[in-house]
Parts: sequence; C-alpha cells; structure tokens
Amino acid sequence: MKKRLLKVLGISFLIYVILSWIIPVGTYSNGQLTTNGIDPVGLIDLFNTPINAFITFILYGLVFVTIGGLYGVMEKTGALEKVTDSIGHAFKGKERGFLILTVILFAVLSSVTGLILPLFALVPLFAAVLFAMNYDKITVVASTVGAMLVGSIASTYGFNITGYTANLLGLDMSNQIVAKVILLVILTIIFTVIVLISSKKHMKKELKEAKINKTEKEVKEEIKETKDSKVSTKTVKKNTSSKTAKNSSKTTKKTGSKSTGKKKTTKSNTKAFAVSKPVKKVSSKAKISAVPMVIIFMLMLIICLIGMYNWYYAFGTTVFRDIHEAIMGIEIKDFPIFEHLLSGISELGYWSNVEFVGAMVIASGIIAWIYRLSLNDYIDSFAQGAKKWLPTAILAALASVILYILYQASYAGTGTLADTINAKIFELTDGFNVMTTGVATLIGSFFFNDLYYLLADLSMFVSGFDAVALSVAGLLIQSVYGVAMLILPTSVFLIAGLSIFNVSYKEWMKYIWKFALVAFLIVLLVCGIITLL
Repeated sequence: MKKRLLKVLGISFLIYVILSWIIPVGTYSNGQLTTNGIDPVGLIDLFNTPINAFITFILYGLVFVTIGGLYGVMEKTGALEKVTDSIGHAFKGKERGFLILTVILFAVLSSVTGLILPLFALVPLFAAVLFAMNYDKITVVASTVGAMLVGSIASTYGFNITGYTANLLGLDMSNQIVAKVILLVILTIIFTVIVLISSKKHMKKELKEAKINKTEKEVKEEIKETKDSKVSTKTVKKNTSSKTAKNSSKTTKKTGSKSTGKKKTTKSNTKAFAVSKPVKKVSSKAKISAVPMVIIFMLMLIICLIGMYNWYYAFGTTVFRDIHEAIMGIEIKDFPIFEHLLSGISELGYWSNVEFVGAMVIASGIIAWIYRLSLNDYIDSFAQGAKKWLPTAILAALASVILYILYQASYAGTGTLADTINAKIFELTDGFNVMTTGVATLIGSFFFNDLYYLLADLSMFVSGFDAVALSVAGLLIQSVYGVAMLILPTSVFLIAGLSIFNVSYKEWMKYIWKFALVAFLIVLLVCGIITLL
C-alpha cells in the first residue's frame, strides 16, 4: 500500500513536470502578469528535486517518526493497552456513540487550534479503540484524520489556517466567524452521518467476509487432514509418535483453556499502536496504573498546543513573552542560569515542529522512567515504533515536492506557472467572483499544499478587492483549501493518514469524493450568500 501511495506522489510530480514544459512561468504584480517563458523540469531535476524536497521537509517526517516512537514506549509499559481497554469497556454497546464523539472531537479541535500535526499524536490512541470495536480501517482514517481535515475547512480560530489568512490578507481573527461556525456545524453533521452510514456497511461486509474465510479455512483443514491420514497409512511407525505428541500438545492446551476459563489470547493491534511487531509488556495490566502515562501524555500535548499557537499574532497577547523573559532573566550570583540552561527554546506561541519533537522525546523518557523500563527496553520500543512510522515519514516529506519547486522559483524571482494559471482564471471576471476565486484556490492547492504559501500567492490577485469582498475571499480561500486537502494527493496530512492505516488513495477517493463535492458547493453557496447580503 505504501508503494501505491509513492506511485500517486510520483504521478503528481510528473503532472507538474509535463505542465512545466507547456505553461510559461510568470509573476503577477499590480494587476498585470509578466511572463518569462517556460521553465521546464529537466532530466537531472527529476532525481534532484525529490531528494532536495525530502531534505527540506524532513522535519515533517521526523514528527511522524517520533509519534511512532512515543507510542512504542507507551505500549511497552502495558499502560496504553489498559487505557484502550478501559475506554472500550466504558463504551461497550455504545460503539456508534464513540464514533460520533471521535469525529466531532477531531473536527472541533482542528477548527479551533488549526494545529493538525500535533493533533496527530491523538490518532493512534483513538484508532486503537475504534479497531477494537471492529470498525474497518477506512472508517478509522475518516473519523480521525478525515475529521481533522473537515475541521480545517471551517477553521474558526485555528492560527495555521485563520491566523495565516488574517495576517496575509490584513483581516481580523474573528472575520466571518458566524459563517465559519455555521460551516463547521453543517459540514461536521454531514460528515458524521456519512461516516456512520458507511461504517455500518463496512462492518457488515467484514463480518460476511470473515464467515466466508472461516468456512474456507475449515474446508482446507479437512482436506489437509484427509491427506495427512493417507500419508500416515504409508508411514505408520514414523508418524505415530509425532501424531501422539501433537495430540498430547493439543489436549494439554485444550485442558488448560478449559481449566482457566480464559479465551485464546490475541496479539495486540499493531495497526493501532503502530509498532513494527508485537512487544512483550513490561508487566501485567492488573499490576500497573495508566494514570501517570495519561497525565504525562496529556500535559505534553496541551503544552505543545499552547506553545505552537501564536497568541501574539492571533490576539495581540504578550503574556507568554513576558513569562519567557522573566524566566530567562533569573540570575544566580549575576549568572543568567535559565538563559543558558534553556538556550535555543522559543517562547510559548513560537514553538515549531522542533520543539514538538523534543517534547515527545522527553515525554517518552519520563514515561519509561516512571514505569521502570530499562534503557535497552526504552530504546528498543522507541525504535520499533519509529520503524513502523518511517514509511509514513518519508511519504509525508515527499508530498511537498511541487511546493519545493515553486518555493525555489519564487525565491529566485523567476515566477511560477501557478501565477500564469491564476492570472488566466481571474481575468474571466471583473472584481471578486466566488466561482473564479474558488476554482483558482482549488487548482492552486495542488501546487501549494501549505496554506501560507497559497495565500501569499493568491493575495496578489485579491488584495485589490474592497473590504467586504476581501473578507469573503479570505473565508473562501481557507475553506476551499481545506476541501482540497481532503482529496489532493499533495496533501501531507492525507497521505500520512492513508499511509499509517494502509488505505490506498483509490479507496479513499471512492469514499470521500461525494462529501468533498458537497463541501465545495456548500462553501461556494455560503460565500455567495454573504456576498449578496
């Protein structure tokens, strides 16, 4: 499945390569496009570009690898399994309720924070419970990663969405907040209904397939037993002792099972906990408490969400800056101790993926220490989890190959083919038009899979609009971008989600295209209504 996703990314890159030989690059300024001829991707660049893009965006991959490592350590302690068992027990008979709760939680958290990457740390936990409830993998992807992307369509105060829009277009964080809330409610309800309906169908299908597979297995066992009996007739002496020992072993297992009254033990869900192979727990679940692990994990996540949300540019608050300066200013005998101890760490609100990775490593170390894991066990379990997520990390970094090309072109000042395409689209209408702006955003999202760079590019085309039109354009751009990230193969979070749970891009498109189309039309409708008011 990972190879198929790599193929999808390769096809996306080749599409850009072909376009680079057809469409001239250009720069747009003051309402005029200046073209500079074609800037094609050459044969050597076919190899150099993906490598350079991978190096540039390796930090995305490092985040995913570290998430896998953290979960590898948490599973090793045995506390993670206890948490998922407790949640599963609490929602026994209420599985659909937990599914609804999962969709709403991820959608709302994404809408409010806009920090999808750190929220990925919650995905394996909820996935473990959903898998235990017999939901299929595409439902798990939809209810977690899909729900986060739905939340980004209707981002309310998410800084990485609404914050970028506000700052680059000169808008307020509360711009069109009523419309955003309405979009969030409508899209979340529609998406939840789709997930519920499709999950019911998938569960029925899987049960049917399980029964068929069970029947086929029984038939194969009967055929095998018949063949074995024929062979044993020819070599009675040789097989008698072996068969006796085998039957004795079976009898012993059966007797032990009956005497203890326990069911056959199944291996842990490696898809949920994301380790490369089942690990031996350090202690029995009954002897440990999951409370310390939960507290450390949640503290780490909350601190990272606070640290990665830019409070100053969002709301103008300087409280975290003041706290940071006060701590760094503490001196012991005229020596600024914390300035040196915490050298390199940014103040809360300016944290990046580097601090997030560091926080997860520290959290995993504290968890290992509390649950008395040896250093070898800690390293081994972290490495197992990281190994399982390594393919996802590679794919996530490679998803931004096209963005790397355009970024380099913009930096060099040669212009991009995206500007040429957008200029032609915006020339179709005079002034602000919902349809042309929406289409330009949708196409532009294929090239710019990061909203910041998409807005930087489109701002040149929409900055001339009046205040009312610019306000609607901001809502439209960020919302259509969210829809695009649900379906485009250049979406980092989509590719990562599909990779983690081994869902093909084709499967996902069959599942999501109808919702994506409806969401796109609803966004256009809402923005069109606002324009007419």
